[in-house]
This record gives sequence, C-alpha cells and structure tokens, in this order.
Amino acid sequence: MQDEVRTPDHEAVVRDLRLLRERGLGAIRRINLPALHQAALACGLATVDDQGPAAIENLLRRAVKHLDGGDYEESASYTFGLISGTKLAPSSERRRQAAKVFSVIPDTFRKTYEKTLIDEVAEGVLALCHEQAMRVTHLRMERRHPADSRLAVAWVERFEAYYRLWTPIYALGADLKAALQMYSEEPADHLPWDPDSQESFDPVKEAQGYARSALYWYANYHLELKRFMRERGGLWLFSDAQVESDIRDAVYRVGWHNPINEEDDSWLRRKLADSRHEEAQQFYRSLEASQDGERIHATWQEFVLKGYQQSESAEEGENQLLNAIRACDFYCEWVDRDWLKIADWYSPGSPPPRGISADQLFGSLVEE
Repeated sequence: MQDEVRTPDHEAVVRDLRLLRERGLGAIRRINLPALHQAALACGLATVDDQGPAAIENLLRRAVKHLDGGDYEESASYTFGLISGTKLAPSSERRRQAAKVFSVIPDTFRKTYEKTLIDEVAEGVLALCHEQAMRVTHLRMERRHPADSRLAVAWVERFEAYYRLWTPIYALGADLKAALQMYSEEPADHLPWDPDSQESFDPVKEAQGYARSALYWYANYHLELKRFMRERGGLWLFSDAQVESDIRDAVYRVGWHNPINEEDDSWLRRKLADSRHEEAQQFYRSLEASQDGERIHATWQEFVLKGYQQSESAEEGENQLLNAIRACDFYCEWVDRDWLKIADWYSPGSPPPRGISADQLFGSLVEE
C-alpha cells in the first residue's frame, strides 16, 4: 500500500539532492534518485507506477518552503532551479545566482551555505513524509483501523496545542457575544437572572465589563499564537489541506477584524506575559496604569459599542465585530470537528461530549 512506504533516511535524501543540484531538474528522467522517488511515494505525490519528474519537482518545491522564506528559501530555489528561467540552467549558473542572494562569490557559497541548504531541504523532505504519515494515521483512526500508536500520540500532542489556542479564542467570542447581549438589554431594578435581588442592573456597565474581559482573552489569543509559532513553527496539520487553510485563515481573521494595530497587539501580549501567572486582575491593572493601556482599552470599548450599533444596520460582512465573532466560532467548530473524528479512537464506543454554549447558559439563567 502507498501509505506503508518506508521513509528514506536523511543521508540518502542528501545524496540525491546533491546529485540533483549538479545535474538539474531537466535531468530527472536520466538519473537515479531512489531516495527522492521513495519520499515522493511516502508523501502521496506519486504512485509505484509513476516515476516521472513531476512528483519529485513538486516534492522539492514543497520541501524548499520549509525554509520559511527569506534568503535561505530564495537561495535554495536558485540552487535547484525552481525559479523561473533557471530550471535548465547549468549548475555553475544556478550556484552563481544562489550565491548572489547572500552577496558572496560562488566558491564561498559552495564551501559555506550550500551544504547547509541541502541539509535543510532534506529535512523539509522528511518533514513532508512525516506530515503525510500523520494524515494517514488520522484517516485510519477516523475509520477505526489499526494505526501507528506513536503517531496517534503525536496527534494528541498536536491537538493539545490547538486547544491551547481554542480556549482564549472561544472565550473571546463568548465575551463579545455577551457584550452585544448586554447592550441590547434594558435597565432594571434587579438582575435579569435574579428577580429577588436588590442590585440594580446597568446593561451598559455589564456590556463594558464583558468587553474588557474580551480584551483580556484577545491578549491571551495573541500570546498563545506566538507560543504556537515558536513551538510548532506555525505548522497547521489537520485531516486535509483545505481544513488547514480554512483554520489558518480563521486564526488570522480573529486578530484582523478590529482596530488594534500590531504595535498595540505586542503591548498587550507583553503586559499579559508580565502579569503574575498571566491572571486577568494583574492585566487589568496594567491597562489602568499607563496611557497606552487606557488608550487601547478605550479603542476596544469603542469597537465593541460600534459593533452593537451596527448589528442591525450594517451590510453582511461590514460589521467587523460580528466578523471577529464568526472567525472565533469557525476556529472552535472546525478544530472540534477534526478532533471528534478521532477522539473516540482513544476510548472506543464513547460518544463525544457536547458542552453548553454561552448563549444557552445565559438564556437558562434568565429563564430561571
């Protein structure tokens, strides 16, 4: 079976990459590249009967992207002839172009940068093989078939990282919804959920409280996202590439649909990280203790209030507050969906639990 193809070792991939660098992509049909063919099979980019160059070129382009942009990715692209106009260029010309990226002569590039580039591209090839093995394991677990227990554990660790983001994103969306709900309520002599209370109900004050809490969770979201980027390299791995793309987009939109700029995002993230145990009380004090904090908080409160004011009149997609809430809901829903596909693999026969939503919880309190 294709999904049982053994992953080649690093040294074998490096040998093939060195040969490919020397001969060029145009020579793939005429040279023997067993490790790269094996990697293409392991990545699901080729079949046993398909030994054409397209699969290896596709594999190489994906592996080079694991260098995460910048000079190293550009130089590696020249090294292997992946940039337009260099595919059939001789090795000396490709090396010259690659060296130019680092502003060194070709011989210096060969002795210093080239070996590192080839080694790192080889790591990218093996990372692609691992990602495919993870997806195959996910599929087997989803279908309740025997799966590699090591990779099954790796999926648990990966979803732990996703759920560290899920928590602040869910809370951010829930608090923004609660703020909208509070703004729509009428003042009362008692709390809506306790008719016998002596405490008056000020919906504006309550809404602002939820908005402030939402800002705390917004800072949490940015802090956890930075940790995810550092610990996981920003790599999203789910059951298929489309889910990965959609979730990656949702995470970006959670932070995009608001008036807080990147510099202020950084301020919030740093203040939360500096807060004792990252607790809300210390974070709120930081907001109140500086002009930057007060300004950011005021901007955020205006954003939430404007979102409420536009909730009935704005055209679909124009209300940025609602767009942020939708992005939060999308991330939480699709992470849950992908996890529930395999969750009961760890405890067969157990139905997946379903929690209560924030709307349902508030509604139940008011009804009582």
